[in-house]
Amino acid sequence: MRNTIIALTWVILFILFGLYIDNKVENFCIDYTKDVQETYEVIHDENWDEADKKLEDLVKKLEMQKDFWLKVLDHQYYDDLNLELGLAKNAVYCKNKIRGLESLEKVESILQNLMADEKCNWNYIF
Repeated sequence: MRNTIIALTWVILFILFGLYIDNKVENFCIDYTKDVQETYEVIHDENWDEADKKLEDLVKKLEMQKDFWLKVLDHQYYDDLNLELGLAKNAVYCKNKIRGLESLEKVESILQNLMADEKCNWNYIF
């Protein structure tokens, strides 16, 4: 009986941890996507100085949460986000509008894939 209670307690804790991570990932992705869209508009308007500042803020925001995300998520997502943000920064430095917009679209796509992969619903349980 005692072992059953301990096992059920662990199951409940794992489910609660999964729901917490799902919520945290979704909130991060939604907020980060909004910031990416703002940066997209700035690059589209060819305001290169502001675009560089916004990209730097995006990189810092991702870097600040690095330790948490690397513990709970697949490292590939983090690496892909850093790669695309680096390419976007390089495009802004070279004042290449098309490359910058393409990189930010890839960042948005990665964030959408991250949300979909970490979604906690019946489709991923069965």
